[in-house]
Amino acid sequence: MKKLLSFMLMVVSFQGIAQKNKTVSSPKLTDNSNLLVPERWDFQAGKVTFLEYKGKKAMKIGSLSGQVVLKDLLFKDGTIEFDIEPHPAEFASSVYFHRKDAKEQEIVYLRVPRIGSKLANQGIQYAPYFDGVNMWDIYPQYQAPAMAKTGEWNHMKLVISGKQMKVYVNDMVNTVLEVPKLEGTMAEGSIAFEGEGYITNLQIKPNETEGLASYEGTDMTKHDGQYLRKWAISTPVLFPKGNETFAENLPDAEDFLESIDAETAGLLNLTRRFGATPQRKLVWLKTTITASEPNFTNLQIGFNDEIWVYLNNEMVLVDKNLFPQVGMRKIPGGRLAITNTVAKLNLKKGENELLIAVANDFYGWGLMARLENVDKVERIDEVATILNLAEEIKKTPLEPYVGVYTQPGSDYKLTFVQKDKKLVAKVINSDVEFKMKYIGNHTFSIPKAFATVQFKPTENKLSFKQGVDVKEFVKE
Repeated sequence: MKKLLSFMLMVVSFQGIAQKNKTVSSPKLTDNSNLLVPERWDFQAGKVTFLEYKGKKAMKIGSLSGQVVLKDLLFKDGTIEFDIEPHPAEFASSVYFHRKDAKEQEIVYLRVPRIGSKLANQGIQYAPYFDGVNMWDIYPQYQAPAMAKTGEWNHMKLVISGKQMKVYVNDMVNTVLEVPKLEGTMAEGSIAFEGEGYITNLQIKPNETEGLASYEGTDMTKHDGQYLRKWAISTPVLFPKGNETFAENLPDAEDFLESIDAETAGLLNLTRRFGATPQRKLVWLKTTITASEPNFTNLQIGFNDEIWVYLNNEMVLVDKNLFPQVGMRKIPGGRLAITNTVAKLNLKKGENELLIAVANDFYGWGLMARLENVDKVERIDEVATILNLAEEIKKTPLEPYVGVYTQPGSDYKLTFVQKDKKLVAKVINSDVEFKMKYIGNHTFSIPKAFATVQFKPTENKLSFKQGVDVKEFVKE
């Protein structure tokens, strides 16, 4: 009996230790007086004060405070509820959740200058952070008017359940925002506040989700088969300001070794894929559109921040969506939306190569594209040929093509040399070099000369085609 009692006491003791080792227990989380004390928070010295304000125990956040982080809490699902009085001079009053650190987190914030108007769609916004980038300009669908005021308390509530969230401001019956798919990389993390103002009545209720479903909500665009959702993609490169793309500097076929799939609403999220771009960068996207007959269609495009569109190696559109330049902001307000711009595509019969360059150096970057007319379109989203060609080029040695080739019956010669892992063409008695691009089946294009060269290694011959003119050359 004594042994049994001793064992039971040990179990109880172990359970007590386990309770102490939990991050934060539920009773403490719902105790407002326990939350708004300085020892519960990480903050910059001199930027946060805990005081009585308007008869309430409050946390005052100063200007340029940085994030004020609640310690010892790992929040996943549940309710975050508080009263906030934002300072009228503040740009944004923010609450962060699922926070790993300042680079990976999610945010809901009031744009203080825009609150209080039913016509100000920028009053409140949800956005994820990727690699420290606030993705506000990529997700305009997650913003709305917010009927809140400065100089008085406003009640806010966030209900988070798995992939979904509902947000309330003052009206606790009707949501101000509903997010069917939380876009962040983290499913749990800390909670933080930022923005000059006062916080009171803070309550955090783990697992209290008010019946909100945890699975991802419906993306209505997934029923629309006219979005282009799969692309081959190159590696981003630095692209100094002022640089532009031209038909002469299009990427090589071997640059497309990987693919990217569209996310919610047909979005190719380049920030999620590649992280922050503190300097202007450029990436190329390529796909094919197969038509049964020649056809015309508009290509609807949403993008940030700059694009160059080529169809079958001919430029059809250059456009900019530059938020820092008011006159260059696309509706809605410099953000990415499928209504940003339109490219006119004259499709030929058979396969059409669609190539888009995207450049960015300001917050998030991405692209979405949709064919307006698909009457004679047979196939889209097929990038296997593009990827296979890139692999073929990667494995193809250039040595068999190197040498001097002479046109029978003439003194005309072509010289091919390997330079920087590329094949380069030269005409006899000339120092001008022509870069060549491998297009498969022992065939290279010479864009600068508008020509193609098809080698026949087993015969030591080649065919040189320029327009309708075809000449045969023999290797010396």
